[in-house]
Amino acid sequence: MDLIRTIRSAVMRRLADPARRTQQRLRAEAARQRQGRAHTVLYFHQVDDPYSQLAVQAIAPLLDRYDIQLVPKVVARPTPIAIHEQALWDQWATRECAAIAPFYGLSFDAPAASADLILARRVLLACDEPRDFAQQAMRVNTALHQGSSTALEALGLGRVLPSEAVAAEHLQKHFDLRHRLGHYLGGMFHYEGEWYWGIDRLHYLEQRLDALGARRAGALISPSVMRRQTRPAASIASRRLTLEFFPSLRSPYTHLSYARVAALCQRYPIDLVLRPVLPMMMRGVKADRRKGMYILQDTQREAETLSIAFGNIWDPFGKPILRAYSLFPWAREQGCGFEYLHVYSQAVWSEGVNAQALSGLRGIVERAGLDWAKALEHLDSKDWEAEMEANVQDMIAAGSWGVPTLRLVAGDGEPAFTVWGQDRIWLIEEEIMRRLIAQ
Repeated sequence: MDLIRTIRSAVMRRLADPARRTQQRLRAEAARQRQGRAHTVLYFHQVDDPYSQLAVQAIAPLLDRYDIQLVPKVVARPTPIAIHEQALWDQWATRECAAIAPFYGLSFDAPAASADLILARRVLLACDEPRDFAQQAMRVNTALHQGSSTALEALGLGRVLPSEAVAAEHLQKHFDLRHRLGHYLGGMFHYEGEWYWGIDRLHYLEQRLDALGARRAGALISPSVMRRQTRPAASIASRRLTLEFFPSLRSPYTHLSYARVAALCQRYPIDLVLRPVLPMMMRGVKADRRKGMYILQDTQREAETLSIAFGNIWDPFGKPILRAYSLFPWAREQGCGFEYLHVYSQAVWSEGVNAQALSGLRGIVERAGLDWAKALEHLDSKDWEAEMEANVQDMIAAGSWGVPTLRLVAGDGEPAFTVWGQDRIWLIEEEIMRRLIAQ
């Protein structure tokens, strides 16, 4: 197991190495120039995917700003191994996209249960020109929201729609292409070996195109899709809010959250409740290999933007995490629960510390301000297991199943408010400000 972990950790470090990404980009650009190709961006659109509905609205402004060839590809739903609990995903994605769309000035309408997805895909497969595709995709979204096959049929008038059989062939080809290039979701942009997820990661694509000199002369310098940011209120209510934080020690995205969650608690009157959970794969959830590769590379980009150290990885999967969690209840009793989890995360995601070795774990414990001799009295206890399982069940009941999850507890007539992902910390802050603004 130690050899397997050593090899796996080395692979993870390699995937997260920014120097590797730089070399890949240099090779890709050299090949593009040598072959005389345009800057070609692939966009994978899933008609019943809420994130695709937002992402497709970025196509026109992206084309206005950059001299690129954008090629839309219609895809069907991902395979079950790529999306855990499809029904939960659908509910979550719909709710989240409805929540974030107004901040970006985008429209969003959830498709009706009666939506004719086969016809919708055929209509979009008949669109080749990217601006036409983007406009038609929004019309398709409206028809799907209305559950109107008649409206979809009207959108197909004057176009040569592929038969259902031919459409199925195209969908399979697009799935195979996305699979071969290394991804599994809709709403994805791909450019020369690198993936950009919808409106959340589009700015990275734009930064790369800018570095290559692909911005059109005289084009707007603003991002193609820009989020409205609310300034903290000058006057807030005196009441306190309770914020639950569901982290996992094997989540690189959680690693990016600790300092920012701590900052929230410093800026606002918040009582933080820690509710750590076991990693998904240790809960029996299978994961697509492509998902893991993408997450590590995406985390590195985000870490650089946030100025958070990341990449010197020692994978704590399995027994090391069980041992780490055995100390958590005791660390929390000492008032060091958050610091303990944060230091552990720093050690395994950015410092390459072998947290399985007692020397490595001791260093983590002592850096968190705890006494190692007393820690040994609690090491490998089982007292934490029931609590961790309860945390998982409560997280799922809140509509989320992944980490990091943040939930503002219901109170003062307000319902609970839940977000999932380190890139939604801004959204929980918006909700915090809304609840605290003095009336």
